This record gives sequence, C-alpha cells and structure tokens, in this order.
Amino acid sequence: MPAPLLLVLLALGTLTPLALGWTLVWPARPWRDEFAGALALIGFAALLLDFVLSGRFRAVSGSAGIDRTMRWHQLAGRILAALLLLHPFFYSLPDGPAFHRPDDPTHAAWLGLGGAAIVTGMLAWFLLALLIITAIRRDDLPYCYETWRGMHGLTALLIVGLGLHHALAAGRYAAHPAVASALWSLAGLALLTLVWVYIIRPLSLSHRPWRIASISSAALHTWEVVLEPVGHGGLRFQAGQFAWLKLDRGPFARREHPFSIASAPSEAGRLRFLIKEAGDFTRSVGALPHGARAFVDGPHGHLVVKDRPEPGLAFLCGGVGVAPALAILREEAGRSTPRPMLLLYGNRVATQILAREELDGLSAASRLQVVHVLGEPSPGWTGETGLLDAAVIARHCEAAARAGWLFVLCGPPPMLREARRGLRALGVPRTRILEERFTYG
Repeated sequence: MPAPLLLVLLALGTLTPLALGWTLVWPARPWRDEFAGALALIGFAALLLDFVLSGRFRAVSGSAGIDRTMRWHQLAGRILAALLLLHPFFYSLPDGPAFHRPDDPTHAAWLGLGGAAIVTGMLAWFLLALLIITAIRRDDLPYCYETWRGMHGLTALLIVGLGLHHALAAGRYAAHPAVASALWSLAGLALLTLVWVYIIRPLSLSHRPWRIASISSAALHTWEVVLEPVGHGGLRFQAGQFAWLKLDRGPFARREHPFSIASAPSEAGRLRFLIKEAGDFTRSVGALPHGARAFVDGPHGHLVVKDRPEPGLAFLCGGVGVAPALAILREEAGRSTPRPMLLLYGNRVATQILAREELDGLSAASRLQVVHVLGEPSPGWTGETGLLDAAVIARHCEAAARAGWLFVLCGPPPMLREARRGLRALGVPRTRILEERFTYG
C-alpha cells in the first residue's frame, strides 16, 4: 500500500468515532469537556489502529517499507499515549447521576463515571503508562526481546479491553450506537491482527517448512546459512528483501530474527543468509545442526531496485549490511545489459569483508566498481581508510550523484546517518535514496 494512502486511511479511521459523535450527539458540552472527550476518542481509536502497524502485514507496509511503518507505530504510540493520559485532567463537569436533569437526556451537564467505569479507566490509564515506559526503555530491561514483545502485546490487549469498557460505560459519545459500532469495529480489527500474528501466520508457516542445508564461515564472526525448502517450491522474492527466520524451532516459537536474503531470486529454491555474531542467538548460529528445521516469514522490505528507472546503482554498505547489496549485484550481473554500479563497502578489518573474491570477479566481469573502506587497515593496505563518511562519499559518489543514480544504503545506524549526510551534501534527493533498518529506535 502506498504510504500516502496508508496515512489517509489511518487518519480517517482515527477521526471517524469523534466525527460521528460531534455529528450525532447534541448539545455540546463546555469546551474543556469537549476537548477531553476528543482527546479520549482520538487517542483510543489511534491505539486500536496502531495494532495494524505492528503486525508485519505486507499489504500495509507495501511501498512504505516495514522499517518506516514500525517507526510510525512507535511515534503513534507515544502521541496517542499522551492524548489518553492527559484527557482526564481536562474535564470540568461534575460526576454522578445526582446532577442529572430531565431536560438533559444526553447527559451534557454531567459525567457518567460509574463504579465499574472509573475502575476500568484507571487500570487502563496505569497500564498504558507502563506500556509506554517499558517500550521506550526496552533496551534497559532485564529480559530478552521476545519476552518483552509478548508482554507488550498482552498489555496492549488488556488496555483495549479495559479501555473499550470504560469508553462504552462512561463516554457520552460512545453511548450512541453509531459511535459504539465504530469502536467495536476498530477493536475487532485490533484483535484480528493478534489472531493473525500469533495463530494464523504460524499455522501457515507450518505448511511451508525449510531445513538448514549448510552453515559455513563467511568472514570473521560471520556465518552463511543456506536454507532449502521441504516439500514446496520455496520463496518468491525480489533481490534486496529480507525475512524473519526461526532456526531449529517450531513455527509457533516466539524467537525469530530478521535477516537480509543474500541470494539472488534466480538461484533456484535455496535461500542464503549472512549472519554476524552480535548477540546470544547469533553467536550460536555456527553450532546449529545441519538438517534442522527452519521457518521463513517473508519476503519483507522495499530495498528493491528491479523496476527503478535510474541509470546506475550505488551501494553504501557497512559490515553484514552488504547482504542485500550482494543479492542485487548477483541479480544485476545476470541481466543482458547490467547497469553501471558502485559499491562503497566499509569494515573494521579486511578479514570482515564478505564475498571478497566474488566481488572481485563481479568487478572484473561486469560494470561494477568496488571501493573497500577499512577502519583498522593492515600494513600495506592501499585502499580507503577510516570510516565510510561524508568525505569518502564525496570522493567516490559525486559523479553518480550528478548522473542521477539510485543510492542504496544498508548498515549500522551511525553509518546510515553519515551516509545520508554525505548524500545530502551532494544534492541527492530523498527519492533517490533507498535504505532499510532492522533496529527501530
């Protein structure tokens, strides 16, 4: 789904309950109470729709990219939390049926906070505050990402249930059938995303198993894992995309990790992944048994150049971030008329360079120029040294920038920031920069 269309649909869904309330429920309350009600309805509708952004749905992420939709999920979560946490403090009307008047059938002059409604509202309020704090401080928590993710989803589901009861029991606008129906529909959509993620998707994966065909050392602290399909035709993907892997685990296992597909789509059946040792799981990859089962959730990602019209391709990669570039380079090299290409490839030491011989071969056989950048070069190194920074980019990418090439970025966040800065200095517009991140800070 195109990013502008996705944003428009999310905005319409977020504003629909409030628009129905303002249209159908009269008279209006004092401005402070109307403002508080608007914060509550907008915030709760946004909370329900935020489930859609977090579920890795290809129909949703589409051309926007899953990394971008995940950042939208984080940003929307912080904004909607602020709206919901602040809204109780703006109410000015008295609370309780003692203030009810016969000439006030819509309860415009008093609040409807009954015993159960105030309890569910307070519980939802405190759980939402906890949800946001633990999300922001996720890296500082004393448990693994999978545990946090499960707790995050469960807490969000509890907030939905408590918040829905509070809105329907205490909300003046939500008492109208049309507004209530809108909230129930959004809540049903949120629940459906959880059912899809935790039940339907794993069931689908269980019918398309893979096995580990080989594991080999690809470079210093980096492994190449090759998967082959079992009983099916494999995965249809485009060069530059990635997948979430469950290795030596069942389809319902919570622990999964995103890795770029390093093989080209033309390589029949098998998938290749380059995995750097960076944590508890990745440090154990080399010990995974050959023949162990695996499950592949993909393809995902928008780092795709196949249908791009630019006359040339420039890749700015750091470390294992070269994996999607390798897939694209392999695919481009197989074309009858490959485009001219440039690869700026940064590593700390030479032994970390991935597919060095293959890159040398591609450079000799196709229209590819490879520039290695080493942070700690060994004696006798004659290539670029230091970081893949704006100065290096200016030296090697100025002609490509003037010629209207497409720039593809993949690497650690500091490198990506420096690469964007260098390309901006060369006048490269955002429309000619493709990048993807696997960390969402």
